Amino acid sequence: MNLVKNCFTILIFILFSGVYLSSYASKDKLYKKSKWEILNTEKWRGINSEDFPSSGWISKGNTITVLSGKNGGDIITKEKYSDFELVLEFNLTQSANSGIKYFVEIIQNPKNKKVIGMGPEYQVIDDFNHKEVKDNQFSAGSTGALYLLYKPSKVKKLLPAGKWNKVRIIAKGGQVEHWLNGEKVVSYERGSGEFRKLVAASKFKDVKGYGEAKEGYILLQEHKDEASFRNIKIRRL
Repeated sequence: MNLVKNCFTILIFILFSGVYLSSYASKDKLYKKSKWEILNTEKWRGINSEDFPSSGWISKGNTITVLSGKNGGDIITKEKYSDFELVLEFNLTQSANSGIKYFVEIIQNPKNKKVIGMGPEYQVIDDFNHKEVKDNQFSAGSTGALYLLYKPSKVKKLLPAGKWNKVRIIAKGGQVEHWLNGEKVVSYERGSGEFRKLVAASKFKDVKGYGEAKEGYILLQEHKDEASFRNIKIRRL
């Protein structure tokens, strides 16, 4: 009887092990399909052109730099993304202002007919020296914030101008997370009641469906200040 019982136990173990290993292999295969894509200059274009800007932006190795006062304009990815994880590093000059937008839609300003990229923005700014935020380094206009909507948490640790800071943005379904130097500083849900209430009280109130596109471009902002971005990569989730 004990021999039969032991054989039965071993058989059950083998069956469940096979199911587990099959499930693990399936998940591993799915993970491997989601490869990191390096966003070099071939993956970007000027917001008003089909190619990477010939002036105002420069590229050296794995670093892309927007130059001060050169009117290079914003750059956007050539492809659109829905669920994604984006990582990069940024380095600001003193008092510089920039930003990383996502779920970007290209629209035309009805007042001046200028083409602009509209979407949620991970704010990038020199918190220590820029006049708009130096006295309130955890405002909705400071680094790591969802610009003008969600303030970054107090765990934020920004390194000063001249130092490289690490960014991570995760978007899955409606959920979005902003990370800075290994700390999660913002978490919100696009299209939620809270999100729409904040949009309605902001300068974006007249933008229909602001921040709720199913997919969109990634955008690096030109704001008349020099800022560098390196090791930019993205993967679809």
